[in-house]
Amino acid sequence: NLSAFIRTDFQKDFHINIPLTTSTQLSYDYRKNKYTQYDTQGNGVPTYDIYNMKGTTTQQINYDYVEPFVTYGYLVNQKFDYGDFGGISAGVRSDYSSAFGAGSKPFTFPRGDAYLRPSSFNFWKNGMLGNIIPDFKLRAAYGAAGIQPHPFDRYVTLNTQNVGNSLGFSLPNSEKNPNLKPEVSKELELGSDFSIAGGNGNLFKSFNFGLTYWKRKGTNVIYGINNAPSTGSDKILTNAINLSSHGFEASLNIEAYTSKKFTWNFTANFGTQTSTIDKINGPDIILASSAGSTALVLSAGRKIGQIFGYKALRSFDAKNSQGVAYINPADYGNYEIVQGRVVNRTTKGIQFANESSSFGDPNPKFNMSFINNFAFDGFVTLSVQFDWVHGSHLYNQTKEWMYRDGINGDYANPVTIDGKTAAYTAYYRSAYADIFGAQNGGRNGTKDYFYEDASFIRLRNVSLAFDLAKFTNKKIFSRMQVVLSGRNLATWTKYTGFDPEISSGSQGSSFDRGVDHNSMPNVKTYQLGLNIGF
Repeated sequence: NLSAFIRTDFQKDFHINIPLTTSTQLSYDYRKNKYTQYDTQGNGVPTYDIYNMKGTTTQQINYDYVEPFVTYGYLVNQKFDYGDFGGISAGVRSDYSSAFGAGSKPFTFPRGDAYLRPSSFNFWKNGMLGNIIPDFKLRAAYGAAGIQPHPFDRYVTLNTQNVGNSLGFSLPNSEKNPNLKPEVSKELELGSDFSIAGGNGNLFKSFNFGLTYWKRKGTNVIYGINNAPSTGSDKILTNAINLSSHGFEASLNIEAYTSKKFTWNFTANFGTQTSTIDKINGPDIILASSAGSTALVLSAGRKIGQIFGYKALRSFDAKNSQGVAYINPADYGNYEIVQGRVVNRTTKGIQFANESSSFGDPNPKFNMSFINNFAFDGFVTLSVQFDWVHGSHLYNQTKEWMYRDGINGDYANPVTIDGKTAAYTAYYRSAYADIFGAQNGGRNGTKDYFYEDASFIRLRNVSLAFDLAKFTNKKIFSRMQVVLSGRNLATWTKYTGFDPEISSGSQGSSFDRGVDHNSMPNVKTYQLGLNIGF
């Protein structure tokens, strides 16, 4: 690693005695990296200790991979602060990488931010505004960043394999793309921080607010799309997707009570966001979800994360996209509404549309957290946090496949159909299987019957601490804190699965989510800790 860093700081005082502070940052970074993964396997471990790989009877190499790449770039940043009245900074970063391909130009990204604190001006702090709102700050920021392709995403590579006693070569299933460009993300953020003065007593001394609106746009997102079979590969990496998202965040901190012996601080955080696919460079992308048969589709103009499937008919006169009625009016007498769905009185089966459509946006309408911190006489501290997620949805595929096997507890629940109440197996079985014709959406089809509200309130964390240093020799211990804590202690939700906060989709995926397929729930944990300071 080679690096050089130059920084200059200087300060100049004007006649009005308001300091202007400026700093300049220039840096160059060069990195030569090599990632190596080498996995081996040995069979026939001896019965005696101590043994190693060489002590096995047979050995083989499972995986041998080396990925070298070089990156280097320049960073320039300039910052100006005018006292505590305001400031501005701007910069640019230009990067090169061996992953860009021979002859590729560098990719350059700008950034900048600015703030203004009106509460520092005399007209504010010396007037009525200063008594009501002692601190008020406006801020804005903009930045762009890139995500480069992997080192070999732009080059044709060969896989090696054994063919009898000889070595053979084969092309990978996913075709590489010499025209692949880095992904680019651009974000704008606008916000304000301000305080409102409270009472002069112990209660509600101050209210501190933070408000932020942000908007992000991603272009040239790299994704593997289906390739024509004639090419010899099933996928090709390309800059397939443009997407955008925006959201709003707010925070409130209150000094609820302050005295010599006891303090209470309260914090509330609020956040909401939505993400939309703006453009698909090609046809809609059908995802092979990690959750199994669930239909996930990436389509321009739609929210990210939508699940497509068959919806239960909610009225006798329901029609398909061509305007054709699913049920002949002359046959209305053969059906009734049961638990909000159209059911055949004779077969006891739920009636579903035979066209796939979106179930809607599964992402929450908002997230909130509420945190209370209490402290008594420097001896006892208590922290309690509740999280609230509202408007989220999960596809309960675990429940769907338990319906398939007839082992879900719902099968024992009675339901009234045609004036008779019983635990009709046909009713519950129809939610999964195509046992009454194609109008039921197909066996193992994705049905909105299993698409559930996953809103919840969760007691996220409770922490109780006692500092025993008050009763020890303070010349030795400045802190001897015993901490009892618990996490995920209680959850209030209508979701019928194990946990409304999980997903069995691909880890870290922006698209494959919102499905519960035998997912491991969050665990309830208790901890006992000791913090000692000397």
